[in-house]
Amino acid sequence: MVALLAWTGASIFWSLTTPTTVEPAPAMELDPARAAQSIAARHPFGEAPAPTTAAAVRSAPADIALRGVIAPGRKGQPAVAVLAIGGKAPISVREGEEAVPGTVLYRVHAREVEIKRDGEILSIKLPDRTQPGSGKAPDAVTPPPAAAASNPRNRERSD
Repeated sequence: MVALLAWTGASIFWSLTTPTTVEPAPAMELDPARAAQSIAARHPFGEAPAPTTAAAVRSAPADIALRGVIAPGRKGQPAVAVLAIGGKAPISVREGEEAVPGTVLYRVHAREVEIKRDGEILSIKLPDRTQPGSGKAPDAVTPPPAAAASNPRNRERSD
């Protein structure tokens, strides 16, 4: 019994007097460029699509014109492009669908689309809004001076 009491007393004494072992802090990266690369490698916001090289993307043929793009409503839904093919009425094509036989809508961006035709990726851009004949109405229409003067709302009241 005395031995058990001595053993218990010694273990209590040593557990109270010995310092606790502290886990070493994880190594932190001090170089900001390497820290940024480490964070980017973890893809905290998801992975971006692989960039296409300029050599792989050529301009599109003249028979296809981009009239508009429609962004997906929810994540995971395909984007839609409005294409006019061969001078016909514009059609809407989902990303990944075939617009005409042999021509697939490959990728939709904000101001351009990429199509895949005969194994080649071709780029089609939206027409520039500032060019005349681009099909866009002017932002504001101002009436000619004669029409503005004949408008009864513009006449001054002489009461």
